[in-house]
Amino acid sequence: MLRVCVPLAALALCGCFNEPKPVPTAFKSEPHGHSHDRNDMMIADAGHYHAALTAHLSSKDGNELDIFFEAADDRTKPVPLPLAIFTATAMTADGKVHQLAFEPTPLDERKGDPEGKCSHFVARAGWMKAEDVLTVTTTVDIDGKPTAIAWKNFSPKKYAHHVD
Repeated sequence: MLRVCVPLAALALCGCFNEPKPVPTAFKSEPHGHSHDRNDMMIADAGHYHAALTAHLSSKDGNELDIFFEAADDRTKPVPLPLAIFTATAMTADGKVHQLAFEPTPLDERKGDPEGKCSHFVARAGWMKAEDVLTVTTTVDIDGKPTAIAWKNFSPKKYAHHVD
């Protein structure tokens, strides 16, 4: 009996019976140590990049939403992705759901993007009002992995880069 009890006691003292530590999941967002606030864009994590959402409010041309993909450590560095088009969902505070189709902007609005890749996308949002509060969600392939992106409490008026 002593032969069994002594080794078991030694194992217990060295921590072998402690609860295993949970393994972090791949979807957990780690703190970046930097702010996501910007005057006319709401920033969301997009894998190891950022995705900036902004509104274009125009009574003449119609309202739009723009998304810019950029490096997380340098907002001046666009990240062109091999996406031709992607969809998103916008939900207003009253629960109405609107589908969005984001397409590449013209080349002159995204100088430096290589052929077949884009860093700046736009979607028509004629239903959107400046006073709306939106939750915009999408999933896009980034570096070969489906990546969920969400902007919560997006105010088109607050995050408008153009108003007329």
